[in-house]
Amino acid sequence: RSRDPAATRPPSLPPSLPSVRPPAAATWPPAAASRCPRCCCRWPARPWPRAPSQVGAGARRDPAGGCAGPGPGPRPPPPPRWLQPPSLVSPAEKQRACLLPPDDGPCRALVPRWYYDRYTQSCQEFTYGGCHGNANNFLTLDDCEKSCWTIKKVPKLCRMEADAGPCRSHLKRYAFNLSSMRCEEFIYGGCYGNGNNFRDLQSCVDHCLPEKTGPLLCYSPKDEGLCSSSVPRYYYDSKTKSCKEFKYTGCGGNANNFVTETDCYNVCRKAGTQKPRINKPTNVFRRKMMRKLIKKPQMYNPKS
Repeated sequence: RSRDPAATRPPSLPPSLPSVRPPAAATWPPAAASRCPRCCCRWPARPWPRAPSQVGAGARRDPAGGCAGPGPGPRPPPPPRWLQPPSLVSPAEKQRACLLPPDDGPCRALVPRWYYDRYTQSCQEFTYGGCHGNANNFLTLDDCEKSCWTIKKVPKLCRMEADAGPCRSHLKRYAFNLSSMRCEEFIYGGCYGNGNNFRDLQSCVDHCLPEKTGPLLCYSPKDEGLCSSSVPRYYYDSKTKSCKEFKYTGCGGNANNFVTETDCYNVCRKAGTQKPRINKPTNVFRRKMMRKLIKKPQMYNPKS
């Protein structure tokens, strides 16, 4: 039994009814749709320091990627992910992050952050835009100092950029590079330039990377002790030049044992990788007097 196809066809609208169209005010202008396709009137535009660019019919382009204006639209993209400070990774990776130049990113938020300034050798505050940037970006001053305190401090002269000078000689010289924290070869023109200019590699290393030493206790190995407790403590690792956590058993051990990481940092931050030389004190005056007595023996004096 065949079914009549006309019975399954939906009824058509009477010709007298007008076609249903959205009002003109609810549609986006073509210019705005082509330049900012993902706009939403329900997403409030964030304040920015510069004047917004008009994209048509009052719609505004948000610097972070969204728009605000009249009319409905799809759900806006999520706000940019805030750059988090570098996690506790190896000291070499943390050092590379701290030596990066500050980068506020392409967005225009005004977020206070901290970065390590390799020229002043200290943590400085800067305004972060809110997205992208690099790993030299810390939430607090304390986070910055904990991550970057192992970087060696160099004299002011070694923080200058290598300058070949205006002359045209071809002299092999060495300069200290703050980005790599190493002495590197460069070609000096023969005149002017600056003080970051050394004739040989060893002179550059001796002046810009002096080996600093700290207290002897910072060079002691990790010692958990002799008892059976499990107390979190910190010790200074002279090989990695960083403070690390360990479990202290409660008794015994050595002096390389700190209650907090900050205490470890404050005591051992100047420690290098080599133990300092210990010069035993000598009494020079006593040695001289003994030599005189041996060469010229005392005469017996009955009045004394």
